[in-house]
Amino acid sequence: MNDLADTQADPVEEALHWIVRLNSGAATPEDAAAYAAWRTENARHAEAADEAERLWAAMGNLHFDRRSGRVLAAPKQGLTRRGALSLFLCLGASGVAGGALWSSGLLDRLSADFATDTASLEVIDLPDGSRVSLNARSALDVDFSDSIRRVHLRAGQAYFEVAANPARPFEVMVDELSFRAMGTAFDIVRDLPEARAELAVTEHSVRIRTVSGDMLDVGEGEVARIDRQGRIGAAVKTDVSAVTGWRDGQYVAEGRSLEEVVSALSAWHRGVIVIMDGQLKKLRVDAVLDLRDANGSLDVLQGGLPIKVRHVSKYLTIIS
Repeated sequence: MNDLADTQADPVEEALHWIVRLNSGAATPEDAAAYAAWRTENARHAEAADEAERLWAAMGNLHFDRRSGRVLAAPKQGLTRRGALSLFLCLGASGVAGGALWSSGLLDRLSADFATDTASLEVIDLPDGSRVSLNARSALDVDFSDSIRRVHLRAGQAYFEVAANPARPFEVMVDELSFRAMGTAFDIVRDLPEARAELAVTEHSVRIRTVSGDMLDVGEGEVARIDRQGRIGAAVKTDVSAVTGWRDGQYVAEGRSLEEVVSALSAWHRGVIVIMDGQLKKLRVDAVLDLRDANGSLDVLQGGLPIKVRHVSKYLTIIS
């Protein structure tokens, strides 16, 4: 077990390496005896082993959902131990490759006209004079014609500052959802844990249209959500500067769920953040967080919420 020599700074991470080795199918009786001896060396090792074993057991209740790009609770039949091992290796032990491969929206970003990586922003000047700010892990396609200026937000979040041109409407598509600008500036984020998309208007108004023909005009200083079933919610007056704070590296949570906050931080975290308890996902958060320091922001949340944040490795953080 010489490969454990570099993990001694964190007994839990060391214990997780032991657990992975013992469940890999290649472990020997000597490995099991060495782990038992390590476990009983001192109280810190025993406590770390208990926590690592709980985390390992919990991994059996997770699976990677390729469609959403998120780690979710497994179906009732759960995973085999070998399946849990594969998931764990992808999330933690594979390091940078694991963090990149499992990032939500990776395939969209690879094939899009414009895209941003983890923890990066980009400002795009479009040929009509409009400007788009792309949040981290976001992707955008541009499809302009003589009659309409249309862009497709394929992943993540974007802030649009639209150049006026009544003869050529400006429309943002989120799959089948249409957001048509009426000479305006606005923010759209897609694929939230609790919504299909969210629109925040900072200037003038935007018209939302669903595939079924439902419409809503959202005015300046208002936010509206479209749920997973494609229903448009009411336009709500709010401080839209809080919604667009990501452009300055801040995430302002005002009554947001912990799951939604973690989703926002994940775009700035070079790895995977997993919430182990479904009830914790519903906790409401009021905080101003630094997106540029995702791990530090998670530690801030730990100070104000009944949660425990464990940075298992550089690429895997578990909230329990």
